[in-house]
Amino acid sequence: MENLELNMNKKKKNIIITGGAGFIGSNLANELAKQDNKVIVIDDLSSGKKDNLTLRHGSGQAKIKFYKADVRSKRIAEIFKKEKPQIVFHLAARPLVQDAYKNPYEVIEVNVMGTVNVLEACRRQKNIESIIVVSSDKAYGKAKDLPYKEEHPLQGDHPYDFSKSATDLLAKTYFTTYGLPIKITRFSNVYGPGDANFSRIIPDIIESVIKNKELQIRSDGKMIREYTYVKDIVLGCIKLANHNANFGEAFNFGSENVLNVLDMIKKSEDALGKKINYKILNIAKNEIPAQYLDWSKAKNVLGWKPEVTLEYGIKETYNWFVKKYEK
Repeated sequence: MENLELNMNKKKKNIIITGGAGFIGSNLANELAKQDNKVIVIDDLSSGKKDNLTLRHGSGQAKIKFYKADVRSKRIAEIFKKEKPQIVFHLAARPLVQDAYKNPYEVIEVNVMGTVNVLEACRRQKNIESIIVVSSDKAYGKAKDLPYKEEHPLQGDHPYDFSKSATDLLAKTYFTTYGLPIKITRFSNVYGPGDANFSRIIPDIIESVIKNKELQIRSDGKMIREYTYVKDIVLGCIKLANHNANFGEAFNFGSENVLNVLDMIKKSEDALGKKINYKILNIAKNEIPAQYLDWSKAKNVLGWKPEVTLEYGIKETYNWFVKKYEK
């Protein structure tokens, strides 16, 4: 995989990552710290784990500084004032669709007002060069015409989907009104080492293999999604932060792995050489039948493309889980 350093003008950066102890955030934080940037992670540990972070690299010198804080709190402005970030990656969010159905107030408050709080903290700083606001393909809502393009209307009509649509619109608002150097990412389904949330299909498949238990499919098995390896997503985020143009715009990041659930099970069986015992429950509600992205803009503007094959990604994810269970 391409080694791309975040070193605008060849200088290492002060980088704040909200939600940096979560699945995607920790992969991003560890990569940026490995490149000798000063990485500051803010996370309330509601779903992330501090253990996901490699706090020391090489000589043993600390490269990641950690603050436990809720993105809705007043501490966010204090941390930004103290750390003076040049780059900000905003990933902090309640990440699960099912949680949003059960607790819509909290999920919307964290995802929307948490974003307002972070962007207000950014607005008070004078030295920020780039702000990457991480969104989701869920921001597009349901659509008849696929794949989603960046200009597609944002029309999430369920709590989680709405929260991502609103996050996108807030980011664009702060760019247009205050001139903040914001860019927005919209990811497809991300998988890979570090994701231990078993409500997602790939971790669920791997756990069923390791524990030799029945895999229970909530849907009818025909829902179509796009799966992108986490290190490809990290590379895209770094490329976007390095790209000193296209502020106020959104970029899709996806892959060529567009599959329904049953196809993903078969691909996993082939990659791991193991038979997967599964049962279709067909109890899921309000599922979007198909979602996948047109990521040609990222390819043409940033020179980004996914490099990790699905087979390799599944094997690497499986290996991570095996080590996790051995501990």
